[in-house]
Amino acid sequence: MTTRIVSTADCDTPVNDPTTQRVVTSYFWGLKQPVNLTPGCDPRSNHLNSVTVKSNLGYFLLSAVTLGMVNKQRVEWCCTPFTPRPDTLATR
Repeated sequence: MTTRIVSTADCDTPVNDPTTQRVVTSYFWGLKQPVNLTPGCDPRSNHLNSVTVKSNLGYFLLSAVTLGMVNKQRVEWCCTPFTPRPDTLATR
């Protein structure tokens, strides 16, 4: 199962592919939450561009075997590249 949220521009182009991914695990039916992810985006813009949360058959089977006590998900995100604000040229 995949859930994807995308803002104004997409990161799927070869030029803009700074996608970062991490596997997060929650335990005991969500009572012990995973640690918060720090995206590490450029501090000048500091915005996420897209976030995708994925689960696969292996993660589903792990959750079924442990009766939901262990839940894994892969989180992928892409930061918005910094775009400087256009400025006017100085006049004399």
